[in-house]
Amino acid sequence: MIKLLQYRAALVTVMFGLFGGAISNFLVIEEYSWLYFGIASILGLTVNLLVSFLLKSKWSKGIKNNIKIVCLFLFTALVVNLYMHTKFFLERTFAYKDFNNEVTYYVKGTEYTSLAKAFKLANPQIESDADLIMEGFGSPLEKGKVWTEASIIESWLKLISSYALFIIFFVALISVLIEVLVSQYGKTTTKTIEILSEKSADSG
Repeated sequence: MIKLLQYRAALVTVMFGLFGGAISNFLVIEEYSWLYFGIASILGLTVNLLVSFLLKSKWSKGIKNNIKIVCLFLFTALVVNLYMHTKFFLERTFAYKDFNNEVTYYVKGTEYTSLAKAFKLANPQIESDADLIMEGFGSPLEKGKVWTEASIIESWLKLISSYALFIIFFVALISVLIEVLVSQYGKTTTKTIEILSEKSADSG
């Protein structure tokens, strides 16, 4: 069991390492970056182990056809979820440029507070939420005065949920493909994974 866990953990590590951490940093919001990384790591290993367990059975023509259908579903779900997460990211975050001209992203709400509405009414030249934060409230830490707490929480939940689904679909699809390759082309696939692991370690 320990060897199995080590093997699966290595595969997940290689998978994330090959992309230089891009998956765990995909459209990440700075104030929740620690949570994004944790979700990616935990879900990655869990889904990988689950897929391995489910596929440990005798191969037949029916199973092969079902796996093809599952892979097609996972790929379609991955693309749709990628679109939805990107949409949520664009709609429910705002970019803030600090004094060093570094841009960071923060979660915003969808409903303005009465204070923010009054400020926007008195300053019609403000067009973006970033300008509203900068000119009216000073910093992103004051965003609770701009949007209602309920709408901020709603945005946070949508972003985290869509990101978690993205990780689940991605890891599930990769895990199924790896399991199929290892089961059907064991030696060749294992050697390829070892080479990729070495390259990942060298690049790190």
